[in-house]
Parts: sequence; C-alpha cells; structure tokens
Amino acid sequence: MKKIIYLLFGVLLFSSCGDELDIPSQMSLSANQELNSSDVDKLLNGLYASTVNPSSYGYFNIMFSDIMADDLKPVKFQWVQVQYAYEHKVPANDILNGYLYPYFYTGISRANVIIKAPSASDAQKAQARYCRALAYMRLTDLYGAVPLIDENYDQGSIKRSSAKKIWNFIIEDLLFAKEHAPLFSGDNTIPTSQAAQALLAAAYRANGNISQAGIEAETLIKEGKFSLSNDPKGGRDSELIMNFTTPASADYSNAEWGWILSWDARTWNCFAISDEVTSLISENDRRRVFYEFDLAASRSGYIFTTKYKRENSDAELMVSRLAEMYLISAEAGNTNRLTELQSFRNSSLSLENERRVELAAEFVRWRELKMKGETYVLPLPQQSVDSNPALKEDIIE
Repeated sequence: MKKIIYLLFGVLLFSSCGDELDIPSQMSLSANQELNSSDVDKLLNGLYASTVNPSSYGYFNIMFSDIMADDLKPVKFQWVQVQYAYEHKVPANDILNGYLYPYFYTGISRANVIIKAPSASDAQKAQARYCRALAYMRLTDLYGAVPLIDENYDQGSIKRSSAKKIWNFIIEDLLFAKEHAPLFSGDNTIPTSQAAQALLAAAYRANGNISQAGIEAETLIKEGKFSLSNDPKGGRDSELIMNFTTPASADYSNAEWGWILSWDARTWNCFAISDEVTSLISENDRRRVFYEFDLAASRSGYIFTTKYKRENSDAELMVSRLAEMYLISAEAGNTNRLTELQSFRNSSLSLENERRVELAAEFVRWRELKMKGETYVLPLPQQSVDSNPALKEDIIE
C-alpha cells in the first residue's frame, strides 16, 4: 500500500511502500538499507525521472515559469488554474499550485538520499547535486524565498531562506558538480562536469555575477567539446550540453510540453509562441525552422514551436545549449561572441533580442524578467503554510 510521507513544512518527501523509495527505474530500494554503487545508479535514474516529470502534472511543473512570462500566447485555457498563472493571479489555495511546490522537493529529497549515502561516489553525489541545484533554480524562479533542505535536514519545522541564499546554495552545488561529475564523452543526457559548468554560468548570471558567468561560459566555448551549427535544428546535437531524455520503458505521459505547445492541443491547455517573439524572427533567420510560420494562416494566426517532441508521450528537457554560453560570454564583455553566434543564425538583433529568440520556450524567460525587475512570485500553497507555520516567519538571509 502506498504511503505518502510529508515533511513538516507541508511538502512531499517521497511516495513509498513502507520505507522504500519508489523509483521509476525498475527497482525500489529501502532508504535505510546499505546501498552499493549499482543501487545508487538506480536511485540516480529515479532522480532524473523526477527532474523531467516531477509530478502527475509534470508538464506544468516545467512550463509554469514560461506560462507566467511573455514568450507564450494562450490558445485555450482548459483549466482556470493555468489562466491564473498567465494572469499572475494564483491564489494560495490553488489546486495546481499545490502540485507544483511540493513535488520539486521530491527530486530534492531523492538527491539528498544519494548525497548522504556512504557508498555514493563523489561522481554520483555530483550528479545528484546537479539535479538538486536545478530543482532549486526552478523553485526560486517561481516562489522566490523557499525552505532550504539539504542532506542534513532533520525534518523539523523550517523557515524560508532568501532567494539570494538559495542562489548561493545552488552555486555551491554546481561548483561541486563541476569538479566531481564525469567529464563529457559524447553523452549529453546525463549530468557531466560541462553540464554543471553551463548551469553554473546561468546561476552566476542570475545571482548578479555576470563577470564570473562569462568566465564559465567562455571556458566551455574554448574547450571545444560542443559546436554551433548553421542548421540549428538538424545540427542541434552538437550544441546540446545537457538534455534530459526519457527512456522508452518509462511513463512520462505527463511530460508532454511538446504537445501543449502544438496546434494538436488547441482544445485543451494550449500555447503558441507570442507575437513579440515571432516578430523578431526574420525570413532569413535560420532559427525559423523551429516555428510553423507556414501553417499560421490555417491556424487562426497562431504560430507554434517545434523545439520539443510531440509523439508517443516522449519528452526531453533541454537545460543548457552552447548558444546560451555565447550569449552569456557576450553579455560579460566578449562582444565577438555575439557576432559569431549571429553568423551561424543569420541574424543581426540586439543582444537582448538574440537571447529572447534563441532561448524562447526553453523555460528561462521568467528568470530573465525577474532580473529586469519582475516582482510577482507564486504564493506558497496554503496547505504547506498550515502544516508549517514557520513559513510565515522572517526569511533567513
């Protein structure tokens, strides 16, 4: 019988049978038993699964920040909760919000089990810390100040930590991951040292340290393990630094943002690309292949992206691409990197607009708006606050 164990601050720790972790990697392991290296690898697979699809509404765990931002254009709101997000009017007792906040902590809790496991190697801990950092990036994007749970958490009442403190924690995790994760050797579907470095560049930038962000990005560019392509769609693999993908045996039926971002979803919760983005994409821009301009006339003017898979409930989660490193390096003062990227894209936009077109629908736009002064954050779910009144107390700076 499934038992749901809740932390005192009202978030889901893990679903289990007795004390067993429920891992979609064909194996359940006791959190208390001695684990060997193979066991830890299976726990990592479960962690990767919850990173791509955190909950039974995983598409909205991943998409919510973009829904609140301005790169997407609603076609239909099947659920009023999705409309609330788009309009920045989410109430504390919102049902969908109650599925977002706790389930990010599912992944964090799985990461903490691995990090604390005596048998876990530094490389395995590094991969877990990469995933934990990514989960916290999403949490603070959406909620700002949140409880900071690490592997030493004692399950007691806990206050929120400031966004600044969360970002510093994220950076610590990624510095460890950069040092200890396996080096990239052709597989961009698992966290590597280079994947950690790319996410670290984005984290430094979000935390206001563009100089250090530029150093990390420039180092990755010069390393030469990844390369830009004149065909950003057909040659995408050479640009991908980290791209979580779903194994054929796993059930990721609720990780279908590719479908939600397509005309096929027009009778449900469906989003096209905003006019602000499409107006920036010229006829000669090579990124035009990611957008169905030619079908707009037959789709009430809506233009959809083809960045993500749409078939067989498959999902992939692009986290880092080389193009973003060029943009970060350019922002840090290496202006030649913008020129180089533009030569591959056949574009001549400003740095700000190049970033907007390049990263559209990649779930980073809301962070961009927050860096520009956007102050809206989602309220913590009411049931979480009721479970842990410490969430009402002063934030830990």
